[in-house]
Amino acid sequence: MADVQRYRDRLLIEIIAEKLGFGRLSDTLTGGDVYPPYLLVAVGLFVEYGLFDVYNFLVSGKSSFFVQPNSLAIPAMTVLGVFGLRYIHESYADAMIALGIDDEHVDIDASMRRQFEGLVSLRTRTAAYVVALVAFYAFGAFVLGFPRLIETDGIGLVLYAQAVSFPLITIPILVELGVSYVAVHLAVPRRLAKADFGLFYYDPRNLGGFEPVGELLKRSYYIYTGVLLLWFLQTHIPVILSQYLSSPYPAPGPGFQAVLSAVWFVGVLTIGYSMYRVHAIMKSKKRAKIRSLERELKRSVSDPFDATLTDIENREQYENAQETLAHVESTGTYPTTFAMWSQIFVSVLLPQALNLVVQLPG
Repeated sequence: MADVQRYRDRLLIEIIAEKLGFGRLSDTLTGGDVYPPYLLVAVGLFVEYGLFDVYNFLVSGKSSFFVQPNSLAIPAMTVLGVFGLRYIHESYADAMIALGIDDEHVDIDASMRRQFEGLVSLRTRTAAYVVALVAFYAFGAFVLGFPRLIETDGIGLVLYAQAVSFPLITIPILVELGVSYVAVHLAVPRRLAKADFGLFYYDPRNLGGFEPVGELLKRSYYIYTGVLLLWFLQTHIPVILSQYLSSPYPAPGPGFQAVLSAVWFVGVLTIGYSMYRVHAIMKSKKRAKIRSLERELKRSVSDPFDATLTDIENREQYENAQETLAHVESTGTYPTTFAMWSQIFVSVLLPQALNLVVQLPG
C-alpha cells in the first residue's frame, strides 16, 4: 500500500502546535483524535475573542465584536484556513496516489517521483511566513500605528494579537494557505505534464482517473474564494451597514478596492491556467491513444478504405480495438463535470460582483 504521508508536507501550523504542546494536549484530552492545530486555533481564538474582546466590551469600553461584528471575519478566515490547509495537502497526497504514482506499472523515474513528494518545500513556506510577519508589523507600526491600536482595542488585546494570535496562528495559516493554493494551480499541472501520466480509460466517471485532481483544483479555489469573501466582509460591512455600525478605522479606499480586484484576478488566472493545463494533458493523451487504435484497426483489415465486413482479416483484433476505442472516446478531456464547471463559474463571479456593487453611488 502506498505511503500517503510521503506526499504530504508537514505544515507550519502543525510544527507550531507541536512546539506549543498542543500535540500532547490532544493526546491527553482526546487520545490523539483531535488534530492539534484545531486545538491551537480553538484555544487561541477563544482567548482573543472570548476573553480579551468580551473584557473590552464589558469593562474597558473599548472596541469589540459586539459593536463591530465584521471583526469576526478574521477568526472565520483563520478557521476556514486551517481546515482548508489540511484539506489541500491531504487531498494532494491522495490525488497523487490515485493517479498511480507508486504503481509499478506507471513508468516514472525515481527523480521525477521525488518531485511529487510534498506540495511546497518547507523553506519556501517559511520564507513566505517571515516576509508576511515583517509586513504585518510594518503595517501595524507605520499605517495603523500601535498607539492608535492600543487606544482603540486596549493594551491587553493588542499585545495578545501582536505576540500570539496573529504571528502564531492567523498569519502562518493564511500565508501557508496562499502559498499552497498557488502551488496547486501552478506547480502541480507542470509536474503532471513532466511525469507524463496516462489516462484511465475505464474510469466509470469518464474523467480518465483525473477526478481527484479536478476536485483538488475546484475545492482549493472555493477555499481561496471563501477567504476572499470574508476579507471583503471584514472591511466592507461597516460601509454597507453604516447606519447601524461605526468603525474606528477608515473606509476602504480606491487602493484597497484595486488590491481586492487584483487578488480576485489572480484567483481567476490560476484556476483558468490549472484547468487548461490539465485539459491539455488529458486531450493530448486521448488523441495519442485514438491514433494508436486507428493504426490497430487498419492492421486488422485488408483494405482500410473498403468499409465491408468481409474486409476484416483479424476480427478479434478489430473487435478489441473497437471496444477500447469506445472507452477512449467516452473519456472526457477535463478533470471536472459540467456541474462542477457551473459551481466554479459562480464562485469566479461572486467576489468581484460584490466589490463592484459596493462602489456604486448610494
